[in-house]
Amino acid sequence: MGCGLRKLGDPEDSSPGKIFSTLKRPQVETKTDLAYEYVLLDFSLQAPSNPEVIRINSIVDIAAKVEDYYLQGYVVGALHPILHPAGPRVPLPASHLYRAVLLRPKASPKRPAAPSTQRHPRLVIEECPIPEDMQARDIAKELIQKINAAARRGMRFVGFTPQLRAPPRCCNEAGRDAGAEPDDSWPGRGKGPGSGPVWEGDPGEESRREGDGSPSPSTPRKGEESMLYAVFNAFEDTPACWSYQEGVLSLKVTRKGAVLSTLDADWLELTMFYYKQGLSLIDSFVCWDSPKGDHLPKSLEGFFIYEEEGSGLPGSPRRENDAIVVEQWTVIEGTAVKADYGPLLHTLAEFGWLLTSVLPTPLLRRDREGNLATKQVVFLQRSAARPGARAPEQTPPALG
Repeated sequence: MGCGLRKLGDPEDSSPGKIFSTLKRPQVETKTDLAYEYVLLDFSLQAPSNPEVIRINSIVDIAAKVEDYYLQGYVVGALHPILHPAGPRVPLPASHLYRAVLLRPKASPKRPAAPSTQRHPRLVIEECPIPEDMQARDIAKELIQKINAAARRGMRFVGFTPQLRAPPRCCNEAGRDAGAEPDDSWPGRGKGPGSGPVWEGDPGEESRREGDGSPSPSTPRKGEESMLYAVFNAFEDTPACWSYQEGVLSLKVTRKGAVLSTLDADWLELTMFYYKQGLSLIDSFVCWDSPKGDHLPKSLEGFFIYEEEGSGLPGSPRRENDAIVVEQWTVIEGTAVKADYGPLLHTLAEFGWLLTSVLPTPLLRRDREGNLATKQVVFLQRSAARPGARAPEQTPPALG
C-alpha cells in the first residue's frame, strides 16, 4: 500500500506520515509465530531538561548505558540521530539528541525466553572517519569490506551513526570520546559527508522563514566535524554467519533556490529485489552535500547496506521478506520528542514486524504549533508467509 496520510500541520494529526508496503493492510496486521518487544531510549550530548533523556558525552557512551538491557535479552536494532547532524546556524537543543531502538523476541509458549545463564552479546561502537572528498561508490566499497571483516570476527552490523563534533568552546571536547578508541583500519580520515538542514513545506513557507525564529540551512560551523561511527552487536565465540553487500539508493529532490525542499524515492522498487532474495536492509548512506557551482542536480545518490544471514551457499533455501517503509515526520518540542514512529512500531511489533533501519534526513520544518519537525524514513521487515522456495532470478537496480 502507498497511502498518503494527513499533513503534519494538523495539530490533531497523530498519523505516522506515508506508509508503503508489499502487503495490503489486512495482511500487515496478521499475527505470526513471532512478535517483538521494543524499548526506545533517547540520549543527549548536553544536559537534558527532560529527565527521561539520558546524558552522554559521546555516542560511544551508549554502549555502557544499555548493558542492563542486554542482560535482559535486548539488542540494539537501530541507533540514529533525531536530527541530521549538520546543524543550523543557531544550534538547537534537539541537535544533540540520539535514539537507540532496542528489541527482543517476545516470549510465548512456542518461544520461551532465553535462559538467564545464556551468554549475551555486547554493543560495540567504533569511530569511522571518512575523507570529505571521497565519492559514494568508493565509500561503499571500503565500508562494505570493513563490516564484512568485522562480521568474520562475530560482529553483526547495526548501522552507521554520525555525530557532529563541535569546537571546545561549544562543548566539553576533552571528554567527547571517553572510552572511544579510534580504529585506524577504517579507510581515510576527515570530515564525514553531510550538509545543512533543508526544508520541506507548503509553497508559501519560504517567505516566512526569515525572522520567524526557524532554523536556517547552513554548512557545519568552523571547527566542527561530522564524524561517523560504526555500530555492531558483538557475539562471543560465534562463527561468522553474516555477509553484507551494497544496493543502489537514489532520491529525487526538488529545490527552492539552492535549498532542497522535498525528497522522493520509490522505496519498494529500490529494495524489493533484495527482500525477495531473503536479505535484510540494515542501513543506508546518502551524500547530502550540495555540489558547488550553478548546476544543481535533481537527484541525490547513496547506497543501501543489505545483510545475508546463513551460509549463502548456492541452492540453499531462502525465505522472502515482506517490507514496510514509513516516511515519518518526527516532532520535537524543546529537547523532547513529542510525536514519532514509536506508537506505530509497538503496534506492528505484535504482528512480527522487525525494525532494521532508520534513515534520518536533513529536512526540517515547523508545524502549526511552532514545534520543530524532521523527516525520518523507517524500514521494517517480516519473513514472508509464502513457502520458502528460492526467489526467481531477477536483476537488481543498477548501481551508479
